[in-house]
Amino acid sequence: MRPLIAHEQACVLMLANAIGSDAERNQLLQDLKNCEVEDAAPDGSRLIFHIKGYKRPPYRGQDTFRGKDGFPVEGAMADADGGEMDVLLFSDQNNRVLELELVKHAGGPIIGPDWDSFRLK
Repeated sequence: MRPLIAHEQACVLMLANAIGSDAERNQLLQDLKNCEVEDAAPDGSRLIFHIKGYKRPPYRGQDTFRGKDGFPVEGAMADADGGEMDVLLFSDQNNRVLELELVKHAGGPIIGPDWDSFRLK
């Protein structure tokens, strides 16, 4: 496990600022101060959050954080090969941060995310 790298943290903070619920946004910001991540995929496409002092409930699926419009808060960025990727931040059933996932539209392995190209959708 490791702390979030600066570009990962900047991405998550941008997503957090788009969350419609003040309570969920504030909880996420607090969780970010007390967490580490685990690289769950060798290409960096999935990070699992581990929050210090929080016992995660048994897994029952995941959900996206929602914006003021009720739609999922999502981002996008380019891969090193120019392929477009979605950036998704998921929560557990208690609305606590669970994972960050990069999904490449064309499929295949992620080569190297261009974090500077990150934008909210």
